[in-house]
Amino acid sequence: MKRLLEQLNTTPGVMGSMVMTDDGIPVVSLLGTEMDEECVAAFSSTVRLAANRTAAQLDNQHPDEVIIEAEQGNLLLINLDGALLAVMTHAGLELNTGLLEIRSVARRLREILTIRTP
Repeated sequence: MKRLLEQLNTTPGVMGSMVMTDDGIPVVSLLGTEMDEECVAAFSSTVRLAANRTAAQLDNQHPDEVIIEAEQGNLLLINLDGALLAVMTHAGLELNTGLLEIRSVARRLREILTIRTP
C-alpha cells in the first residue's frame, strides 16, 4: 500500500495521501510534515459519514467519491470498500486527468484490501 501511495504522491498536484479505516484510523499515511494525519483522518471520516447518511436519504446508496474543493486545495475521498483513500491536492490540479491516476491507485488498493480481508 505504501508503494502505491508513494506513486500517487508523484502525480503533479498531489500533496499527500493516506488510507484509513472507515472509522478514521490511519493505516498508511504519506501526507507530509505540514499536514496533521489524525486531523485529516478524523475530518475525512466525518465527511464520509455525513455523505453516506445524506445519500441514503436520497437514493439509499453510498457515494464512491466525495470531492471537497477549496481555494487552497482539494480533498478527494474514495471508498475502498471497508477503507477510505484520502488525497490532498493543490487547487490547480486538473481533476479530469489527476482523477484518472487517483482512481487507478484506488482500484489497486481495493484489490489489495480484498485479498487481505478474510
